Amino acid sequence: MKSYIVSVILLAFILFSCSKEQANIHKRTCVAVRYTMEYCPVKASLVTFLEPRSDLPRPAHLSTIYTSQAAVLNLPDEFKKTDTVFYLTFHYDEDREKKENAEAPYIFCPAHIGVSPIIVGESASWQSCK
Repeated sequence: MKSYIVSVILLAFILFSCSKEQANIHKRTCVAVRYTMEYCPVKASLVTFLEPRSDLPRPAHLSTIYTSQAAVLNLPDEFKKTDTVFYLTFHYDEDREKKENAEAPYIFCPAHIGVSPIIVGESASWQSCK
């Protein structure tokens, strides 16, 4: 009986851990964006959404109700041209954003751009998402 209770508790802990990890990763989204510039101090690319997003977290000091820009990790070089419009499939990963921001103070940045949410690029395409 004692081993049964321990097994149930262990199983519940594993399931809770998995669901917590998945809660930090939002659904995949595909949208049209415009490349703006390199994002510094995180090694990412700043893009502007062609339509404002209300589903991304915003920095605490901003009062806007949506985010119009984000820093994209893993963007292929062919899309890194100023004012280039393309389609981006991405997801938001809170843990990855925290990790990238934790390393940011150690990267030299000649320009201060401001704070943007950091998203993980899954794919980029010249073709429409639909």
